[in-house]
Amino acid sequence: MNELPTKATMKGEVLRGAILDAAAKLFIERGTGGTSMQDIAESLGLSRTAVYYYFKNKDAILRALTEEILTSARELANAAVSRQDRDPAEALRELVTDYANLILSRPAEFRVADRNESDLTQRQRASMHTARRSVLADFSGIIERGIQLGHFRMADPHVAAFGLIGMCNWTAWWFKPSGRLGQQEVAEAIADMAIHALRRDESRRARVPDVKESLRLLREDLAYLEKLVVPDEDASAGQRK
Repeated sequence: MNELPTKATMKGEVLRGAILDAAAKLFIERGTGGTSMQDIAESLGLSRTAVYYYFKNKDAILRALTEEILTSARELANAAVSRQDRDPAEALRELVTDYANLILSRPAEFRVADRNESDLTQRQRASMHTARRSVLADFSGIIERGIQLGHFRMADPHVAAFGLIGMCNWTAWWFKPSGRLGQQEVAEAIADMAIHALRRDESRRARVPDVKESLRLLREDLAYLEKLVVPDEDASAGQRK
């Protein structure tokens, strides 16, 4: 049976979290190069010794701030396998909601990682790039499958994916927990916009995802275009009378 945390342990966890929060704010404002351990300690009214008790240096603090969100991003991307056989719209809605919630729940960590990438170790940067590529592949893969099945309109999957990821990432700068909408509401609103931006009109969706059905839709488009470009003979004749 696990023992209940002692008061000392709980106090230590709270203090460690406070140090990370203070460091994140300073790293965002000044960068890691412009922030010292003394600055972090002073912002909390602590001695440097107290900060060093939990973190041996700034690199350790930066690592703690970035590793959790990178790990979560990788786990999110790894869940792509479970979405492969699902309706593309449902899969994309879930992915956008999950990714937006990840950014909304850890805005400071995301901003630190984004603004201080050059101060990360080579291994940390490689991990960050891997996580970003995995998330991009997850987004673009679902979008591409939705296009192939006729559920989404024709669009470049990578451009669309970058656009949706950018919407989610930007929340780290503007979202306020005390605002009119809560975290989940914002995440769902972004997911809703994503679906409406890509979803193909129901009347234009292929009944069967094959070449013949695609050709049928293409012929409909050409017929409609011809009607717009080439004037109707009867109507033209009537105008000449």
